[in-house]
Amino acid sequence: MYKLSCLFLLLNSFLCFNVLSSETNSVLSGKIFVESKSPLEGAQVILLAQKDSSFVKGTASDNNGDFVFRQIAPGRYFVQISMLGYKKEFRNTVVEDGKSVVLSPVYMEVEAQNLKAIVVTAKRPSIEIMADKTVVNIESYTLSSGNSALSVMQSLPGVIVGNDGSFSLNGKAGTKILIDGKTYYLGGTELINYLKSTPASALDKVELITNPSAKYEASGNSGIINIRTKKSKMMGFNMTLNSSFEQGDYGRFNNNVSFNHRNGKINIFGMYGYYTGHDFVDLKVIRKMNSSFSPSYTTFDQNSFRKRADDNQYFKAGIQYYLSDMTTFELSVNGYSAKRSENGTINSAFYKSVLKNDSTLNSFTRNYEHRNNFSSSLNMLHKFNNNGKELSFSLDYLRYSLDEDQMHNDKFAGQNGLIRDKYLKGLNNGIINMYSGMVDVTYPVSEKLSFDAGFKSALVDIDNASAYQNKAETNWAPDYKLSCNFLYRENINAAYISAKYSFKKLRLEAGIRLENTNVKGHKLANRLQNDSLFTQSYINIFPTVMLGYSINSMNSFNFSYGRRINRPNYKDLNPFTYIFDDYTYELGNTALKPQLSDNFNISYILKNNYNFGLFYSTTQNVIVKSYIIDGNKDRVYVMPTNMASYKSYGLRVGVGDISFVNFLHSAINANLVRNNYNWDLNDFCNKNRKTTFMFSMNNSIILPKDWTASISGFYNDKMAYGQMIVSSMWRLSAGIQKKFLNGNATLGIYLNDIFNSYREKGSGTFNGTWASSTDKTDRCLIGISFSYRFKKGYMSKEYKRKSESFDSKRINL
Repeated sequence: MYKLSCLFLLLNSFLCFNVLSSETNSVLSGKIFVESKSPLEGAQVILLAQKDSSFVKGTASDNNGDFVFRQIAPGRYFVQISMLGYKKEFRNTVVEDGKSVVLSPVYMEVEAQNLKAIVVTAKRPSIEIMADKTVVNIESYTLSSGNSALSVMQSLPGVIVGNDGSFSLNGKAGTKILIDGKTYYLGGTELINYLKSTPASALDKVELITNPSAKYEASGNSGIINIRTKKSKMMGFNMTLNSSFEQGDYGRFNNNVSFNHRNGKINIFGMYGYYTGHDFVDLKVIRKMNSSFSPSYTTFDQNSFRKRADDNQYFKAGIQYYLSDMTTFELSVNGYSAKRSENGTINSAFYKSVLKNDSTLNSFTRNYEHRNNFSSSLNMLHKFNNNGKELSFSLDYLRYSLDEDQMHNDKFAGQNGLIRDKYLKGLNNGIINMYSGMVDVTYPVSEKLSFDAGFKSALVDIDNASAYQNKAETNWAPDYKLSCNFLYRENINAAYISAKYSFKKLRLEAGIRLENTNVKGHKLANRLQNDSLFTQSYINIFPTVMLGYSINSMNSFNFSYGRRINRPNYKDLNPFTYIFDDYTYELGNTALKPQLSDNFNISYILKNNYNFGLFYSTTQNVIVKSYIIDGNKDRVYVMPTNMASYKSYGLRVGVGDISFVNFLHSAINANLVRNNYNWDLNDFCNKNRKTTFMFSMNNSIILPKDWTASISGFYNDKMAYGQMIVSSMWRLSAGIQKKFLNGNATLGIYLNDIFNSYREKGSGTFNGTWASSTDKTDRCLIGISFSYRFKKGYMSKEYKRKSESFDSKRINL
């Protein structure tokens, strides 16, 4: 801590020195409004010398209407402000040596002409490649209005979305998901349901951040995927309607309405959506187990089919208040209610290697879940001046609840023909309350040097209960061995400081983040289980460094290093038992430790469009699902554990936009990844290693009369993942859409997984037992969507929320 204090004092002294030395620079700044006093973004501002009207400097107003010129020589100047559709404005000013000049506000007057005749044809590139991230602009990247947000995520370059809600980026697991900087706080099944329910037309862009800076939370070993939804920049009233229908083996509907109304200093926004539909999980498992009473092995052949019915409602509402040009407040609430019923059968057959069918198990299961999520957030942003000096804070609250009702009936038929019935039911419920507060400061010293610093504290309270009962003849009796009550409290405190410095062709960003974690877990006793208590407290330091060198405007080299952490999600820590059937149990693990990784990246970027890179990461105590075999009961316990180590390295190639003909634009991503897992089991060192080739391509086709089409697909070779080898997988999807009614309406038709090729397959050997699984869901489908946007107003600004509050990846009871 002494060294850390010295570092802060040194940085503070350096900051003060630069503040004093920068006062010799003359600065000219101002603010531009439209007639309604709303800030105007993108206005062209030119500085001209009065003596001969010669050009001196040029810039553009930002999304707050601000512009600034720095390091100006003393003299008399004209300031010319212009923008398409507005009359030009001029200002005279005098700049003195070492002084700052703030112009009086500029109000732009709309030109009296028919603006409807103006057609803007420019659009953002589908993929923007940067040193620390890749930005995918959804509207340009895919037929976004004709798909769910989940389908869009599944098509992103280098991204793999598992059926269980897990995300991996460039072949590396442990990816953290942000949605508008933590507007929704979901993980696992909840995150999948949210993405299914959200129309893709509501997405603006997705940021694939492989090298997060110190201001981001340190969680996310392989990086961050930040999903940005669209924000209206219109004054007045605007509303968007979305509706879609998909048909695979089953059908599903999704309807959504959002609105925004801005008048003067107040902006009110809201959204409501409803999703209903059916899905299925088709799971096949084969195990070859050592028998305890014969030298031959026993084969366990299991086929499971579960049909799901979902009924989800979700909403968002908020108000923004622009207290002044420098201060903005926002209060928002978000929530959803998700109901799911699941009915299925599990048919299992047992047979010896030398005999025919030995015995069978037929299981019938019925599950009902009701999940509720509510969150609220208060945010403030204050600007001290027009030079970028800012202070922001946020207060956040989240309440998440789960009520689940399970019913199992196992019918076991032995070789002698006797049938044994076993009935089991369970009631599970859990509540999570989360509180968070954070403060961020941005302090630019000069055009070359700026600092960021902040503090955050979060508190989590969890109360989970699980009550199982067995049926004996006609009566139900409590099963105290499976029942459990678990209390969990976690407090995380974090502070960070980072600096950005540029000198000629060199760019440097360095930061350090300190996180203190305090955990207390309590498993309450019952008749068969003892009371148990555990506590943890630890401090981690996470340095980040990004170094860039620009040969010229077209070529740059970049190096980055960052230390990251993945804490166990709350479901993995929960010591409950989830029963699929009498031979497959899933357990939590209170002994889980966080995993820590060190990540290195080197890249060469050409024209901000081509990326060639090498990466290497090493992770300790990596968290993966492990499979523990109970030979006496032929039962498999699936439980998350800390493996010894995991290393991943390889090369990456990306092309944001390549076009050989005007009507066809393609984005390409390719990775060659080597994954090495090592763990100790039964006094033996075990290894799982594999080199994987990954390739994805998205093709956008521009057709006449406002028609567009796209074809996208990916291929992933076999991959090492924990104790399993994941089989190769591929998918091809396509769509076509038409814009009409002056571009305000969009009709789309799309096909996902055209060849029904996507399967999650894996195999491995555990304790002498070989096992394989094949998991399939309803992804091969045809869909139709309609979107209509009603708007009445003109462009304005939208308050940009900077903060993020909770770690969404971990919330999943």
